[in-house]
Amino acid sequence: MPVLSWVDFSVDKVIKPMSLYLENGDFLFLAGETEHGILLRALAGFMPKESNCTKAARVKGKSLNGEKLPAVLLPKNAVEALPKHRTIREFALDISNNRTKQTLEKYAVECGIDIDFLNCKPAELDLHDLQKITLWLTSLYKTVAIFVEEPECGFCHSVRPLDFLQNMLKIGTTSCVVYFTPQKENILAKAKNLQFCNAKVAVFCADMLVEYGDASSVLCNPQHAYTKEYLKSGVAMRKKNGSLWNYCAADCDNSPNCPKRIADPPTMQDCNDTNTGEHRVICLRAV
Repeated sequence: MPVLSWVDFSVDKVIKPMSLYLENGDFLFLAGETEHGILLRALAGFMPKESNCTKAARVKGKSLNGEKLPAVLLPKNAVEALPKHRTIREFALDISNNRTKQTLEKYAVECGIDIDFLNCKPAELDLHDLQKITLWLTSLYKTVAIFVEEPECGFCHSVRPLDFLQNMLKIGTTSCVVYFTPQKENILAKAKNLQFCNAKVAVFCADMLVEYGDASSVLCNPQHAYTKEYLKSGVAMRKKNGSLWNYCAADCDNSPNCPKRIADPPTMQDCNDTNTGEHRVICLRAV
């Protein structure tokens, strides 16, 4: 049974209905193009008004029944979000689950965090140390899932976030991880380097989930036309203020007069999916 799943999950005007499930030890990468920030927050249960997460999410097969999903969200601006007027120790003790000063220090040492850092405020530490600390803070209490949005400039190389997150899966601090990095190359490299968990990939085309499964299968043998295009060129050809892929109306009937088919060339259509009654058009126009 999946440890975490979303049944008929959607976000109004952003993500079309879909289903996802994660088993114990799964490490899911979000790939392709969509509103990843909104998607990540909705999956983590932080957007109840804009999504149906509270109704669609299941933990070990059971509905949340209005309760908050036991998850942690690490946004890309997590370093900037640390409380500037408090020391790391004060903040860590506030969010810890009944840890004392002594047990907190012991756990910090086990995780490779310098005890002296605990006495510092964020402004007194460099970016490398702050990124490492934000990852450590996510492990102070047990959760069913951790949702990570990679910083815009990426994690500092020496932080090694995958090692830290995999260890959390290994020791049972969390059951699964959902990770978004905007760079296709990062997904390819990170998915291959995972050793202690099950790497999976969910590929989004505009507002639709088009492919989902084990990372090795999706990345080495993609089935959907968009996944193939994404693995070839990433999102470098993305239109300004728009999506790479657009969707025609269900009653379009592949009409040659469809406004999306005759839009700025060159275009390429993918009409293989007959289940939705829609055909798709990809615009390869550069920004």
